[in-house]
Amino acid sequence: MPYIRETCVAGKTIEINKYYTFRNHSKGEKRAAREHPSSEAQKRINQRKAVKELRRLMNCNFSDGDLLVRLDFYKRPNITGEEMQHCMAKCIRKLRNDFAKREKQLKYIYVKEIGPRGGRHIHMLLSRCQIETLTKVWPHGGIHIDPLNSNGQYSRIAEYFIKYALKTEATEGQLIGKRYYCSRNLEKPKVTKRVIASNKFRKEPKERKGYYLDKDSIRSGISGSTGYEFFSYTLIKQEDRGGG
Repeated sequence: MPYIRETCVAGKTIEINKYYTFRNHSKGEKRAAREHPSSEAQKRINQRKAVKELRRLMNCNFSDGDLLVRLDFYKRPNITGEEMQHCMAKCIRKLRNDFAKREKQLKYIYVKEIGPRGGRHIHMLLSRCQIETLTKVWPHGGIHIDPLNSNGQYSRIAEYFIKYALKTEATEGQLIGKRYYCSRNLEKPKVTKRVIASNKFRKEPKERKGYYLDKDSIRSGISGSTGYEFFSYTLIKQEDRGGG
């Protein structure tokens, strides 16, 4: 009986996921007992899904040299979540005008963070620009900038962004609607799925020329939603290192 081989190409990364479904699973493959997840377990499932979607979006649209930015609100310590959103709308509008003048394309993804002790920040992935540009568009507090440097794999940043959103929900005691906000011009990762006619799938990564294995990406186990086995890993494109 067959299994599904899902391939996601996003920027410099290729994610490989192998799994069975209710319709496609190995003959004789034992299915783990499936239980209705508790509310906390369901939250974890939703969180992993959100991280996966955000990771792929980040990998597809940003590259090393773009910016990871934290915007502070120490001049407005008691600002509400809604007011934070209004500040960001003005900031984005000014950034878009600045990028247009320089004939550059603006891409961004950002998330709000409201901590239990009252700290308020915006965490943002942003197309590379000059520091002076950010200081002109952000009058509300400090600006912290780190150039991206993760070889095109931004999984940890995606994890942090979703944690910030969940922290904000916990602090405000309610769902916040969108967990993250992004520009409309972001490219979507290319996801393809194939049904493989084989009784078993290999539980080891397959090498590909010009790519190396992200060892931290290897995952295997039993799916909480289907009760069947899965295996996944990510390959990252190697940088050209030609002599000169």
